[in-house]
Amino acid sequence: MEHKLSSLTSAIVQPETLISQPQQNRLFIDVRLGKPEDEFKSYREQHIFSAVHAQIRDVFASPPSPVSGNLPLPTLEALEKQLQHWQVDNDTEIIVYGPSLALAARGWWVLRWAGLNNVKVLDGGLKAWVDQGGPVAQGVYEPSKRHTPSVLTLRPDCMPSISVDDMVVLTGDSVLIDARDEASYYSGRIPRAANLPASEQWTPAGKLRTVEEIRHLYRSVGVDEKTDIVVYCGGGVLSALEVLTLQALGIPARLYVGSWSEWNKKPERMAMSDVEGEQA
Repeated sequence: MEHKLSSLTSAIVQPETLISQPQQNRLFIDVRLGKPEDEFKSYREQHIFSAVHAQIRDVFASPPSPVSGNLPLPTLEALEKQLQHWQVDNDTEIIVYGPSLALAARGWWVLRWAGLNNVKVLDGGLKAWVDQGGPVAQGVYEPSKRHTPSVLTLRPDCMPSISVDDMVVLTGDSVLIDARDEASYYSGRIPRAANLPASEQWTPAGKLRTVEEIRHLYRSVGVDEKTDIVVYCGGGVLSALEVLTLQALGIPARLYVGSWSEWNKKPERMAMSDVEGEQA
């Protein structure tokens, strides 16, 4: 019997579960990363009923600096201001979804990093929701203001992560996973990284593969329950999904948020990097 990954964790939820179990204090967040005007237009044309729109660069990241990755973490102050605008409190159930599971996972990871525990990724996103008969809407949704102010408490570093300085001295006892596609991996990668594209973890329909399939993928790059895992990608999006699926399997993993887009900013780090034709 094939088992869904959501059977192992509350962090992944099926649309039929949400439809059959409505909650008053629930917020859907439609997470996007493409060209802002196009993404906002797509959101306005159709989104899950009562879903707010979130561009990763504006909500789940800060503007990049000359030495950072493309999508550095947001400040707690900016994130808190946005969540309060959406009327989120400490008890709100937050459901993130997007055009891909990786985009949703970036939202999930940042919210968990900021100390919110009741955050879930919708398996299959909008398509799966529609297939199950879930209500959709057009236009722009703005949550109604509460009669009493919401209580929201954020705190940083509630998810395991690793800095670029610690990446430089990472020992061979850790398994380092590059979640980018194969072409990006072979064009340049952090030393000793094994390639496991995050896109291999979802089906053509955009649903997560089975527990057995995902566990097999990780075993193919040397991961087991006793391994220290670090995951990176281009800017901390694809890798966030692998942290999510590893967590579902009971395997903690550290996310290198800066990822390749930060690593390649310094020549001395690039001199350490593996490229095609060299030993990985």
